[in-house]
Order: sequence, then structure tokens, then C-alpha cells
Amino acid sequence: MPHKLAFMTLGILRQPFGHAEVQGFADRAPGVYGAADASDGFHARSIRDFNTYLHSWGDTTLPAWFPGAEGADHDQVAVTLSLWADLESVAAFSYHGPHAEALTKRSEWFGRGSVPPYVAWWVDADHEITFTEGYERIESLYKNGSTPFGFNFAKPFDEEGKACVLDRAAVKAKAEMNAQA
Repeated sequence: MPHKLAFMTLGILRQPFGHAEVQGFADRAPGVYGAADASDGFHARSIRDFNTYLHSWGDTTLPAWFPGAEGADHDQVAVTLSLWADLESVAAFSYHGPHAEALTKRSEWFGRGSVPPYVAWWVDADHEITFTEGYERIESLYKNGSTPFGFNFAKPFDEEGKACVLDRAAVKAKAEMNAQA
């Protein structure tokens, strides 16, 4: 059965959405989302309503194990969930273009936490991912390091659960293709 790469990002903003300290993050969101939607290898993402802070793919309440979850307002949780064709596609989007520019300002908007800021894992093409599933994967990465259950770009796994290497030439080619789109 064909697979897709599930990808979750997660962080707690220093201030709630609407606060001047994190406004640069909120201002960049439409451009970053648009760049993702137009990226080679992108399939789908949960869409956040910035008026209600709700996501189209379900509840984003942080799990109790997440450091800072107790004190964080719902409108401080910045979480994304998306599906991609492969690891190189999401890496090209993440480290080039509008998202890469936003990453340079991450420390202005987010506190430095011990939990990894993202996790990737493979799913069957018809599987509907949830935020709960993503939280389980990022917790596994946090506690166990990179495994087929949840991994990062530094130690990725292929669809069969075997350790692999990120194809940097493919990432560069995809980033160039995205820049021309």
C-alpha cells in the first residue's frame, strides 16, 4: 500500500496570538501556509482558524506530559499537522522560502523547550492522522530518540521502517522547483 509522510510541528508561543511580541509569527502564517500548499510533494494539512484557534483536523489540546502544557493558553499553542509525499519534500519546504525565513525568528516567538519542535512518521495513504497521534509520536521522539515510530531529519526512516539518509540533492532540487512555482 502507498504511504504518505505525516509531519507535526509543535511549540508554545511566548504570548497568546494577538500579542505584539508574537505578531510577526501570526503575520507570516498565511504566506507560510500558501508556500506549503504550493510545494512539490505536499498533500494536505489541518487548517487553523485564527479567529477561533480551532483546527480542521480536530482538537489540539496539549497532552499532560508536555512541559508547560498546564500554564499555556489554548491560543499560545502553535501546532501544525500535514501530509507529504516524502521527507525531501517537507525538508525543502521547511528549510527554504517563507518557512525558512520564519525559522530564523523562532527564538523571538517561542521559548526554548526540551521537546523536539517537530516529528515525522509514515502512514498508509488512506490513514486519517490526528493531533493525538502526532502527540504520541513526538512524545516517543522526545523519550526514545529517532525511531520508525517518530523521527527527525537527522535520523530518518523510510516507509519500511529502515534507517535512511535524507537526499540533500533532492531537497535542493525540490526547493528550486518550489521557488519557481
